[in-house]
Formats: sequence, C-alpha cells, structure tokens
Amino acid sequence: MQAGNLKDKTVLVIGGSAGIGLEVAKIALELGAAVHIGARGKTGADKLSGATYHVCDAKSDASLQALFETIGKVDHVAITVHESAARLGIDTTADKMNLAAVMEYCDGKFLSQYRVIQAALPHLAADGSITLTSGVASRATMANHSTISAVNAAIEACARQLAKEQAPRRINVVAPGVTATTTYDAMKPELKEQFVQKIAALVPLKRIAAPEEIALAYVFAMQSGYVSGTVLDASGGQLVA
Repeated sequence: MQAGNLKDKTVLVIGGSAGIGLEVAKIALELGAAVHIGARGKTGADKLSGATYHVCDAKSDASLQALFETIGKVDHVAITVHESAARLGIDTTADKMNLAAVMEYCDGKFLSQYRVIQAALPHLAADGSITLTSGVASRATMANHSTISAVNAAIEACARQLAKEQAPRRINVVAPGVTATTTYDAMKPELKEQFVQKIAALVPLKRIAAPEEIALAYVFAMQSGYVSGTVLDASGGQLVA
C-alpha cells in the first residue's frame, strides 16, 4: 500500500456539510479522491466543487442504506456527526441532568455513528477504513461533562473492539479538543466566549482549534495503512495540561 495515496479512492464523509467534516472532504479532494458528502442539510457542501452531495440522516437506517446503495463500494468513511450538548442542556451537573436529553445526545453521537458502521460494512473495501469522532472529554476532566465524557468514551471503546472484529479493515477515532465550529452556537454569546477563553487558557497552545487542523487527523487515519484501533488526539495538548 502506498502511504498517503488517496488518488482514485472513494471517500465518504458523513456530516460533511460544514465544520470539520467539510474540511476533511476538501483535503481528500485535493489528494485526488472521489469524495461523497452525506448530511441532513446543505451549508458549505453544495459549494464544494468536485464533491457529490447526498441528503441523508444518520439517525435513519433506511436513509443510510439508501446512501450506500447509491454510492456502492467505498474505500474510506469519515463520520463527523454530532449533537450539541449545549443545545440539549447536558453540559451541567448531575443533579440537574435531563436524562432524556442525554439519551438524545447518545443517539445523535454514538448510535448514529454505529448505524453508519452497520450500513457501511457491506460496501467497505477489504482494505478500507472507518474513522469515528469522539472528543477530548473522554479522558480529560472537564466541568459539567459527566455524560458527554461517557458517550465519547463509549465511542472509543467500541472502536477498539471493532478494529479487532473487522480486521484487516481499519477502525480509528479522532478525539478533537474544542474547535471553532457551530457546536457551541447554542450557548449564549457571552457564555460561549467565556467557555472558549477558559479552554484556551487551559490548553498548552493557548487557543482552540481550527476545523482544518482537526481534519488532518482523519486524513492521516485514511492514509496510514498500519493505524487501527487507535484514538488520534487533536486537543492542543489538553490531555497533558
């Protein structure tokens, strides 16, 4: 296998209409891949020349099955779907936690990724890869993140098991730190700014991430044929802060 060669490979990005996923799609296109983007709505994806856009919902088995039947064989799948913890109000302490909202978060982030895996496997190349998304809260202690960290940790634990189960296909996870995406837009502007400043002060690099920086980790997971069952941290050093 030629390291770094995505030319003529088929890459699917689920959740690729904006943010990190859109940046993954852009890089894959630059590297010569045939890029497909699956998302619930159009933002930047429909403006990405060269990519094929598909409307799909990772919460729907039927929608995902139809997507993969349309695309056919896939070499690499990157899954960047998420739910906003701020929108759901689960970035709070245990005594105030709404468990119904936690279940919605789990469905949107963990189970949606698992649904994509199930739909992808019949179409995934024998030497293909799937890259999931967790978050730095899986292993970093952060205020008001008890359920958020649990969901992220579940994704990482699942990937380790799948990497063995599905070998020689490769399963990896990218664990981003706080990134400048729409994830935190549900917060009041002043609270969002306080949160960003707090994280930036904590992280050794003294800033939050840009989406294109995190996207490089997904592309590395596709390119490196000897990386599997691995969590790629892109947290600015937060885990050693």
